[in-house]
Amino acid sequence: MSRRQSRNKSTTSYRVEEEYSFLDEDDEDAELSRSRRPVIQDDEEDGDDFMPDANAEEEQEDDFDEELVEEEESEDEAAADEEALAQESSNIDVDDVEVTLLRPTTGKGKSKPVTRILPQSPAPKAVAPVQVPHSFARSGGRKVNMDDDKMRSRGIADFSKQGGQEVRLKDLFGPALSDLKPILKTRDEWRLQETLPIRDSGLKRSHFESEEARAKDEKLMQTWYAKSGREEFADGQKISILSQEQGAKYMLNDGAQSINVLMGTTTNPQQHPLRKNSFVNVADPFEDKEQRRGWLFHLGARVQDAQWMTNEDGGTQYLAVAVEQKDMTAQHPAPMEQPTAPAFSATKPFAASIQIWAFESTEEHALDPSKKPRLALVICTDWGAPKQFRWSPIALHNRHEPLGDVETVDIGFLAGIWSDGRVRVLNIEIPKTEAQTSNPIFMYFAQAAFDAAIPQAVPTCLQWLSGSTLAVGTSAGTLAIWTLTRPGTLSRTPSEVCIPRPWFYKQIGDTYVLTLLSGWPSQPHFLSASTADGFARLYDIRSPDADTVASVRGRVLVVTQAWHDHTQSFIMPDEYYILKHNNIRRFYHNIYSARAESSIVRVAASPVHPGVLIGGANGAVFAANPVARVVNTKVVPWQQNWFVHEWRPPVEKMVVTPSGQNFEMQDEDFQEVSNPNAAKVPPSVLSVPMVRITEGYRATQPGISYSTTSRKKPENETSTLITIFEEQSSISALAWNPNLKFGTWAVAGMNSGLLRVEDVGV
Repeated sequence: MSRRQSRNKSTTSYRVEEEYSFLDEDDEDAELSRSRRPVIQDDEEDGDDFMPDANAEEEQEDDFDEELVEEEESEDEAAADEEALAQESSNIDVDDVEVTLLRPTTGKGKSKPVTRILPQSPAPKAVAPVQVPHSFARSGGRKVNMDDDKMRSRGIADFSKQGGQEVRLKDLFGPALSDLKPILKTRDEWRLQETLPIRDSGLKRSHFESEEARAKDEKLMQTWYAKSGREEFADGQKISILSQEQGAKYMLNDGAQSINVLMGTTTNPQQHPLRKNSFVNVADPFEDKEQRRGWLFHLGARVQDAQWMTNEDGGTQYLAVAVEQKDMTAQHPAPMEQPTAPAFSATKPFAASIQIWAFESTEEHALDPSKKPRLALVICTDWGAPKQFRWSPIALHNRHEPLGDVETVDIGFLAGIWSDGRVRVLNIEIPKTEAQTSNPIFMYFAQAAFDAAIPQAVPTCLQWLSGSTLAVGTSAGTLAIWTLTRPGTLSRTPSEVCIPRPWFYKQIGDTYVLTLLSGWPSQPHFLSASTADGFARLYDIRSPDADTVASVRGRVLVVTQAWHDHTQSFIMPDEYYILKHNNIRRFYHNIYSARAESSIVRVAASPVHPGVLIGGANGAVFAANPVARVVNTKVVPWQQNWFVHEWRPPVEKMVVTPSGQNFEMQDEDFQEVSNPNAAKVPPSVLSVPMVRITEGYRATQPGISYSTTSRKKPENETSTLITIFEEQSSISALAWNPNLKFGTWAVAGMNSGLLRVEDVGV
């Protein structure tokens, strides 16, 4: 049925003056644009999604509703339409149509409508189908026709100028029922989730995802791994177990040995001193402890990355965490005095590690606060600092014989980038005999089965396209893709190191690739890459030369992005502190859904619910559900702070003295100097870095645009207010748990070295 209908009737004639004005071939400076007759062609039409429905019903005698019908049809037009329907094609008749045009004006007044009556002509006996070309707008704004037979284009016209939500959904997701059904289910199913995920409503995967495709991918991975994959990794990896004393050097970092954390209610906050590698329950400072389930860790240095392991079975969830580490034996230059560009240069190998923490769950799959987290495994390497890593999205079930005499409890492929400029894939197996002990296992990897380097460049980001296919972006703007199941990709023996060659290698940018992301699981062939030139580009790896489109150029670097499967869009920050969605059908168009108070540095989307997490440079992490905003632009989105993290250095190292100057430190003695009634603060608190964490915020609707009533207007309206935050206050890592039963678990890492793991389901 056509979208224009009233009393079970559909129109078959459409206005042509504005929508098809790009068919004009007149000069650009022509004052008015007149309608032209369509060119008659003998071939069938291309089935344009934005043409009238070819299956429109036959016209009846009663009148149309005035609000939905713009033009009345003559008997000749109705006859022509009936013949067109018989040919199953859409036709446009421009005879005897009243066209309303707007005369362009140069002044401030509004344009006056000019009515013209086109000359009548007898209706043809037979109307041939019309080939309507796609169009796009050049930088100057002029519409340009694109013929699909001669040249490839982005294939989708601009947004429809008229229509409601139905037209918007067709523009964003497609005109077919199979395209609209998933987004309508998503909108109705999660309409009650405004910000944080709702636990009672249940967690489900995206309606756009195909269960058959996931089952097929899992079956292929399980078959390959059981047949030859596990043996190839076992032959190519060099693994040994270290003692506690030997493994201690792999966890060293130059972070603060102790930090004071101020947390709790705003009226009665409590101070919790945390030493390095210790943790505290986030519910301890509150009286109502049942409403909060989570832990706060102090890992010493900046949290480089934190990712949940793919593990759908069992009650234990594993989290891989890496902190910023440096070569402790070398001398490092001061900041801004680097002899070489660190982002474009590889470092010499040095000792570093990746920590894998284990968290227990309840019978309802919520985070169990009664069981403390434990450091289950430490991956020790001499490859420099781990910069970024990702778990394979397909879990491998432990249904095989143990390696040697040791039985394992979990398996997963961990792909990572190390600072020595190489990409590696490790097969992680945690020995079951040591799983419940308090001491961690230090597993040393001397060699990886998959070890690759990019010529004349260093890897910058990586992303899994499937359970066995890995994509890597580089500092030279190139993209390389490997598949582990292809012969010759993995090393067969430790003595013979294999140099895997990518089956896909292409220049996708002129400069540094900042982020790389795929549309897995529903659109794994789509890749979104942001580069240092300000653009984000979408590629279809099935035909990357023809099927590519660029987003609107930003003024800041896009350092983070996430794939939101529930709205079929890539989400990334904007220079105005706004979160934008770039739909795969409208990647060149921005849809805004949330607003922060500082630069957005981290975003995370969940594959099992539509909630997103946004982390800012000011240390705030808030959640939102963008589905309603994407579907309907009139919806004012909700957002809610999960927590706010603020850091300050030791008082003697602060650049600006605190207001009031109510204290002075001298020879470990505290002296009041200006306010005798001020509360005494011990020197042990002032000489140690402190972090204040506030939580318990209400959900708000700040809107997308800044309001003059909510922000103080500067004295000079032409000035711009810029706030500078402490570097250690910023959020450095953010991730949802991708496993279906544990989708409400979230993790946030900070530059101060703190890591917060919490079950945020409500």
